[in-house]
Amino acid sequence: MKSKILFISLAVVLALSIGLAGCDTNGNGGPEPADTIVLVASVSTDGPLADVHNNAKAPILDAYLADSPTITIGSTTYPVAKKYYPDGSSMATMQENTDAMIDEIGAGTAHFLLGPSCTAFLEAQATKCTTAKVVQMGMEGGATSLFPFLSVYGYSFFNLSFSNWFEIPVLAKILAEAHEDAHPGDTPVAVIGYQFDSHGDEYLAEAQKYFAKEDIDICDTHAMVPNDGGACADLVAKAKTCDADILCLFAYPEFVFGIHAAAIAETLWQPEAVVLGPGACFGVYRDDTYGAGAAAEGAMTFVTGNNATSPAMAELFNEKLTCPPSPPAPPGMGSPYNIFCQDFWGHPCYWTALDFVYAAAAAEGSNNDGAGFTIDQTVYRDYLRSAHVESVFGDSYYCTPTHALNATQYSWASSDLVDPVPEGSAGLLSYKLHHGEIGQWQDGYMEVIGYDGIGGGGDEYELTSYCVTAPYWYAPMW
Repeated sequence: MKSKILFISLAVVLALSIGLAGCDTNGNGGPEPADTIVLVASVSTDGPLADVHNNAKAPILDAYLADSPTITIGSTTYPVAKKYYPDGSSMATMQENTDAMIDEIGAGTAHFLLGPSCTAFLEAQATKCTTAKVVQMGMEGGATSLFPFLSVYGYSFFNLSFSNWFEIPVLAKILAEAHEDAHPGDTPVAVIGYQFDSHGDEYLAEAQKYFAKEDIDICDTHAMVPNDGGACADLVAKAKTCDADILCLFAYPEFVFGIHAAAIAETLWQPEAVVLGPGACFGVYRDDTYGAGAAAEGAMTFVTGNNATSPAMAELFNEKLTCPPSPPAPPGMGSPYNIFCQDFWGHPCYWTALDFVYAAAAAEGSNNDGAGFTIDQTVYRDYLRSAHVESVFGDSYYCTPTHALNATQYSWASSDLVDPVPEGSAGLLSYKLHHGEIGQWQDGYMEVIGYDGIGGGGDEYELTSYCVTAPYWYAPMW
């Protein structure tokens, strides 16, 4: 009862703050016209989240702006620029930055706000953007914990795949099917390490639900506290004690980049499956100098596509997402393509988010009879609610699930995913668009893997766009 009262109280307080304290950034005469369209973001250029920014948002923004440096409104062509507000991986600084960016958008010196570097930051920023009536275009960060509040965050649009949108359900089926094929009748045993914050809590909860559905036994868990140098060794010790078949690490790069060394040091235990969070999805994870090198082979992580899932994805990964010539990418990638600055989980989603930003600017922005660019944030929001934009995923759109999944429900029916997004609700880039959810490092490249029958919409979860590019390797690692 206490938790329900708290939940209702938070919802009421937020609703009142929106109704009473909200300010229209297009009021008071509106923003000043500008001769440059500016994208703003609070970014974690240093601190524990720096690897996320450096390998996710930074490369995609650089590549997109290089590919599309201007937007044309009527007869006027505007250059597009980015402006970063460093936050040092600090929640307080990110919130201060958000206030400053909202002020800039109100004044017309910035126009499009891109989301911050992690789930907890995304959640905190969503409240401020809703109150200010400024669109939050999510980049990094999942939204599982926001499902109860989707009907409140009417200015937020989330683009990344995440635990139940639709990664963990697919992961659980892949692991269960592969273990049964390798060891008929045997129950797979898992140990889970999880980031001690919103991200880890989200993934742990979904794993507990879907692993139980697929009869995977979770023997033990371990909270990964930032700056704990012994956390990886402690997790491996628990996995060894459980004689785990499956090691999951739902944590940020600080731990993902250290787990392989801790596991290799333990010579008396070998997992058959290793599932890693943000970090293993980056091309740099396969690098011999800066990542795990050959030890990455066989590691699983989260993805939304690769260069073989469609011609558009091939163009993205093979031609558009390449490292700049200076400084040169480190050698040893073991791949036919330059993947050092690629993120197989986030980059297709972020590229699509920017496609929506550009489409909205062109469709709904004004050049004010040549005086400069402006865009009304509510008009921008309404455009995103119903727009269909061609992206690397094909015909792309936002939707809103009519409810959160409960303890006995494992997926949404197509009728539960509402498109257009209802007035006043947050939008999510539909998981039906994803070309993959789970990937595995194989022969130096990130392949999309799946379970029997996935793709085409005929499987249990109706994943219409899923495209398996290689069979899954389920075998002892390290």
